Amino acid sequence: MTDNLYVDPNALPPLDSFSRRSRDESVLFTTPTHFSVDYEINPYMVSGVDSSTANQQWHDLVSRYEDLADVSIMDVDAVWDDLSEVEVAPPGELPDITFCSNHALSLPDRDGFLLAQMATEERHDEPAYFKQWCTNRDIPTEQLRTDVPFEGCGDARWHPGRRLLWGGYGPRTDLEAYREIADRYDVGVVPLELTDDSYYHLDVCFSAIDEQTAVVCPDAFTDAGREKLDTLFETLIEVSPEAAQDHFACNCHSLSGDVVVIEESNHQTIHALESHGYETLHVSTDEFMKAGGSVACMAFPY
Repeated sequence: MTDNLYVDPNALPPLDSFSRRSRDESVLFTTPTHFSVDYEINPYMVSGVDSSTANQQWHDLVSRYEDLADVSIMDVDAVWDDLSEVEVAPPGELPDITFCSNHALSLPDRDGFLLAQMATEERHDEPAYFKQWCTNRDIPTEQLRTDVPFEGCGDARWHPGRRLLWGGYGPRTDLEAYREIADRYDVGVVPLELTDDSYYHLDVCFSAIDEQTAVVCPDAFTDAGREKLDTLFETLIEVSPEAAQDHFACNCHSLSGDVVVIEESNHQTIHALESHGYETLHVSTDEFMKAGGSVACMAFPY
């Protein structure tokens, strides 16, 4: 086992022992042109998406971020035109591709991306679109050497301000992926085992707001996982399983550490965040929640 992979909570060094990493300042969104619910690969998926409403909600979300960050848009149909020589499914067969946080992870020094290897056949081809988008902009991409599932920022999240990666594993991402990441990039990785399929990605039950504070659903983690979170964060804003599963409270997102973008139905979590001094921006994402995603699934930080 690598010395940088902290499976045992008793082995965790103090937070200030990890070197600094500047916060992400850019966000990528992927157009929801073909968004729908055509299959079931997580417990939340229900049919009946209103495409017009979903499109408006996506544009409203992007508009909110344009005041906070450098925003880029991946137009999946335009990328498809560049992928004509590659054997991947057309965008009309990839209804979840708008959840672009799952496609990759920003490298520790922001000099490229580590591409995802999707766990489900339905989403297998999505990272190829992200890779092509990067190629069109001369942005380097890398892949895992091991052939194991790894679902990008859906499960792997950088600790704000530190070269420390939180890694959810179990339902979608394999622990072996984090062994390689820890060794290959010489970064600390704190794996968090997810307890059941209701928390199929880490971003359904965890969001690091700033260096000292995170929003978490304790129900999602083992005793060892909760101990790791308690050790490295001064403040944990806890949400109930109902808030996490029915309203995606933990799928909120903060770039600056001052402003948190969150699904508007999370009244208790919004109050808790504001009580801790954070500004909150409320957005409606209920059409996307029908597929099992909200803010953090659509806003890919880098």
